[in-house]
Amino acid sequence: MPIDGEIFKQLGRAAAGAVSVISAYDRTGTNIIALTVSSFATLSFDPPLAMFAIQHNADSYASLVESKAFGVSLLDTAQVEVARRFSCKGREKIEGFKFDQGIVANVPLIPNALAHIECSTDQNFPSGDHAIIVGLIEGSRTREGQPLLYFARQYGTFKPLATV
Repeated sequence: MPIDGEIFKQLGRAAAGAVSVISAYDRTGTNIIALTVSSFATLSFDPPLAMFAIQHNADSYASLVESKAFGVSLLDTAQVEVARRFSCKGREKIEGFKFDQGIVANVPLIPNALAHIECSTDQNFPSGDHAIIVGLIEGSRTREGQPLLYFARQYGTFKPLATV
């Protein structure tokens, strides 16, 4: 018998995750869709694969599941407002925001992110009330900085432990 929903929520709050914005073009190829996730993970070294999960009731669900490519922008601690902006529903979150463009794949990316990852969609499959989308990494760039993390419903950063 599975755990109940309240216990599951407590479990989710106990797990820290890096904050990313997943972005792509919708089915028309002209409108950008973007959402904040903490479920991004690298998956495989050979071939280089990454994945994220998206809830079925997300407003960008259909577009991301059908997308041929997507971008991942791993956010910096200075980008808390970007994370909040793209965690909301609705098209308004895109209005007035200037995206960078992928170099290898035709994907929108968040300027000044710690990492830009350009993926072609490799697989997607339903799992519970989410879909898991797997991408083949075709391009990436990183820069120095501190990652934005999400833990216990709060944004924060990484602080190394003192070494002995």
